[in-house]
Amino acid sequence: MRIGIIDDEKPARSELMYLIKEIVPNAVIQEMESGEEALKLIAAERFDLLCIDINLGDISGISLAAAARKLIPEVEIVFATAYNNYADKAFEVDALYYLLKPFSEEKVKQMLDKYIQKHGKCCHDYNNLYISKIPLNVDKRILLVEVPSIVYIESQNRVCIIHTKEKSYKDNNPLNYFEEKLGDKGFFRIQKSYLINLNYVLEIYPWFSNTYCVKMEGFKDEVLPISRNQIKNLKNILCI
Repeated sequence: MRIGIIDDEKPARSELMYLIKEIVPNAVIQEMESGEEALKLIAAERFDLLCIDINLGDISGISLAAAARKLIPEVEIVFATAYNNYADKAFEVDALYYLLKPFSEEKVKQMLDKYIQKHGKCCHDYNNLYISKIPLNVDKRILLVEVPSIVYIESQNRVCIIHTKEKSYKDNNPLNYFEEKLGDKGFFRIQKSYLINLNYVLEIYPWFSNTYCVKMEGFKDEVLPISRNQIKNLKNILCI
């Protein structure tokens, strides 16, 4: 789950982030200190939940919520504010919750429970809902790696090499295992030996014998071939 906290006061952002993390350790949280910054991020990234202060200095939190709703129609809005006289405005943007400052763990949990109830999950099933890491078996250890950091995975000699933005890891699970785990998280199998994160695709270009290859962000020297069977599917997904 991706959460945005928009508040021009750093202590308030930090407190809300701390309370959310206490309840949902695996939540991915992005802080924004102004309406302008928030609009840029909301236009570029996907969020599941936005916690917005009413008074941001440069823009009204109500106006920001309305703009966010147009950019991400499915996003849930929570007003996290010290002002208790804007509850009627919250209904105009179909806000999920009205969270008053000072924040309390009980109220934050109520807010998250309401989100989970609305989206058809058990109230106490936080771990299953928010896990954003995948376990890797590395040197007899289980290493948890952030899924969004994985650029691509390749299969070599019955071993998978997981290439992240920072480093690479080896795991004994087959590529089919990772395709099943990551297929609904923006990953696509371009060929029997490669599973790529579509968010990191830089270029698709012709290769030998009427085939194509792909280059990935951070791995410009690596040439990843696309099978003839998958190039049409890949183009359709990327709207090419």
